[in-house]
Amino acid sequence: MRVVAAHENLDFDALGAMVLAGRLFPGSLLALVGGLEGPLKEIAPLLEDRLDLVPASEIPLDRVSEVVLVDNARPERIGPLKALVGRVPFLVYDHHPRTPGDVPAVGGRVEPVGATVSLLVPLLWERGLALTPLEATLAYAGLWEDTGGFSFPSTTPLDLEAAHRLALMGAEIPRVREWVRPHLGEEARGILRALLRSARVVEVEGFRLLLARAREEGYVPALAPLAHTLLDLYEAEGVLLVLRLGREVLLIARSKDRLDVARWLAQVGGGGHPRAAFARVKGEREAVRRLLQSLSRHLEPEPTLKEAMTAPVEVLSPTTVREALRLLEERGYGAMPVVVPLEGEGVRVLGLARRRDLRRAERLGFLGHPVEGFLARALVLPPETPLSQAEARLKEGGGRVLVGERVGEGWRLLGIFTRTDLYRRRPAPEAPLGQRVLEALPEGARQVVLALKEAFPQGVYLVGGAVRDALLGRSGPDLDLLLEPGVRVEEVARYLVARFGGSYALHYAFGTARVRLPFGLTVDLAESREEVYPYPGALPRVRPAPIPKDLERRDYTVNAMALSLATLELLDPHGGLSDLKGRLLRPLHPLSFVEDPSRIVRGARLAARLAFRFAEEALKGLPPALLPEVLRTASKSRLRDELLLTLEEDTFFEALALLEALGALGPLYGLRLPPRDPFARLRPPQEGSAKALLEARLLLLLYFQEAPLKRAQALAVPRRLGEALDLLLRVGQGAALEDPEREALGKEPLRSAFLALFPEKESWLLEKRRLLKGRDLLAMGLRPGPRVGEILRQVAEARNRGEVKTFEEELALARRLMGDGTLSSPQ
Repeated sequence: MRVVAAHENLDFDALGAMVLAGRLFPGSLLALVGGLEGPLKEIAPLLEDRLDLVPASEIPLDRVSEVVLVDNARPERIGPLKALVGRVPFLVYDHHPRTPGDVPAVGGRVEPVGATVSLLVPLLWERGLALTPLEATLAYAGLWEDTGGFSFPSTTPLDLEAAHRLALMGAEIPRVREWVRPHLGEEARGILRALLRSARVVEVEGFRLLLARAREEGYVPALAPLAHTLLDLYEAEGVLLVLRLGREVLLIARSKDRLDVARWLAQVGGGGHPRAAFARVKGEREAVRRLLQSLSRHLEPEPTLKEAMTAPVEVLSPTTVREALRLLEERGYGAMPVVVPLEGEGVRVLGLARRRDLRRAERLGFLGHPVEGFLARALVLPPETPLSQAEARLKEGGGRVLVGERVGEGWRLLGIFTRTDLYRRRPAPEAPLGQRVLEALPEGARQVVLALKEAFPQGVYLVGGAVRDALLGRSGPDLDLLLEPGVRVEEVARYLVARFGGSYALHYAFGTARVRLPFGLTVDLAESREEVYPYPGALPRVRPAPIPKDLERRDYTVNAMALSLATLELLDPHGGLSDLKGRLLRPLHPLSFVEDPSRIVRGARLAARLAFRFAEEALKGLPPALLPEVLRTASKSRLRDELLLTLEEDTFFEALALLEALGALGPLYGLRLPPRDPFARLRPPQEGSAKALLEARLLLLLYFQEAPLKRAQALAVPRRLGEALDLLLRVGQGAALEDPEREALGKEPLRSAFLALFPEKESWLLEKRRLLKGRDLLAMGLRPGPRVGEILRQVAEARNRGEVKTFEEELALARRLMGDGTLSSPQ
């Protein structure tokens, strides 16, 4: 059983993200940890019939196989599900920064965006998964609430893109405003009045922090809207609300810029976003004193004019209005300083020639007059002037200030600062690729990589899908590590188990190992090697080789990248990064598919999962690989394994459809594409989890083939699945079933496949086999007495031994036991 959860006191973003995760992982159970927050309480009656939320306390933990955690990574906030941490895999989708003690996730996506919903919408979009208008509206409400209507500093382009896609999916935007708009009840208004009475501004290094206090004994409403209201009222850059609740104190912090309030409140046990955080503390005075004393240390340096100005600045010499206007229009400037050079160094600034002033002079007939008579005041500030001070002086300078250094009686002009510079957002320097890969890994995987980096200074590389997915902002529950000669697989495997627990299995013949860690992460280790194919389709011969040679044996360029754990250098000898940006699957060489046709299936699986497409070289390489003489020598077991791996994917049908479109499904497997509808009706199996679901999909796939049983034999499916397929075919042909066959229909995976194919026959599973009763014996002529019980006992024993399987067989046995087989059976 897979469970989707968030945290206590769900807000719109948490609930919306849970709903999206439920779509992304069909069949998941949505767990409610705690209650609902703020406006969600008011609309809960509208949602309870449409969203199946199950209290976490009612979920049998021993049946949970995986947890998808959204809008939260803290184990202490998931109630009883905390007991599963370290026991089952966790996937985390969260927009909060990572902190020590987070759930050791094996997959998901953690990224600093405005709302968690924004991390899930692109994944749904890629897979073509639709939402109902209610689901889209709920997700949009989460976006709106957590980004303040896309106005909070934490808002990113990803949030706006997610909003656009949700609108296309049917989100009712006017309804979102009704849902999320803060309705201040009497409690909230009372707290706001108390906060206003106590509010005072603390200014530190140009940063205006509003500090406000209140006391509350009863119900505490959502206070985030109040924090933003106070920020706007006092024109502050940050706010700290101190709310006393009995012996506890709740601290709520918000900031617009410069102050990472999550780190600031972390010193008193709090956390959250860089722009929104909270903490619960025992003592108000000590906590507030500590925060105020440390404020300057947590403030980012205020930007200066030198960092924000436009440089160099172009100047005009004294000239006519006509010539100055011509130069302004030619260069596209709104204004230029007019200067006179001084002896030695520096200039004297006469003023600013603004285009709008010179246009008025033109209309009044002064084109031939000296421009000096029409100049605006020029304000020159030193480059170290804080941006907050410069912004206040823009009005004095007519929307512009010059930046310069004093030289004698004049200035050395360095640049100009305008309103355009004020609003221009300078991009933060991008982290090196290797660092980006490391930061994109799930918390559990990242801790494993960091531990290996420390324990093995040289010779360990992260390769393949882990690198690819990290660069795409995705992640999965596996890590592939490549070891250079000199680093032993067994040594690394032993270290990981000693460090994190779990178990490992060694394959000495291949120089590989698989480590299974207790929190669900699988680490595959392999010694660097190269492969040689003796003939097309053959299994390769393996021999040790350096890292570049190992990367050459990969299937696609996007899988042929490696990250050195020692240096965090990204090795990309085949242009995988470029193909990653273009979302292309390009084989490493023209004979890649001929050497191993199973790479075609792997490519279709990746293309469906990642919304990639085959490059031109790949399409050209398909026909030779699908020739009968190549496929005759191809590894049947490898092809079969790739098909089964494909059926495990959520996007398996899209992969099969792509193989069909490429003309490969028939030549590789002798299969044709089945209709989609039965697969869409396939319910998650009641038991057996992932394996049962895979086998149910396989049964459906085989059912629609021309010779289903022959195809099953060619794929070497287990005998029990062959028998299940035969039973499904007989049901489809209208054959009458005996009791044991009806009983078989109730067992997985046959049950799920049966219901997907014949939903109208669901009542068959509810019919119970008729058992021999005393009244049947009496109807057969047996007199009441001990003999009735004795015969029923003997028939029951025969039933338990499997000697009688139907009601008719029980009747026949009863007749023999009665010593008279001539009596007729009851009508």
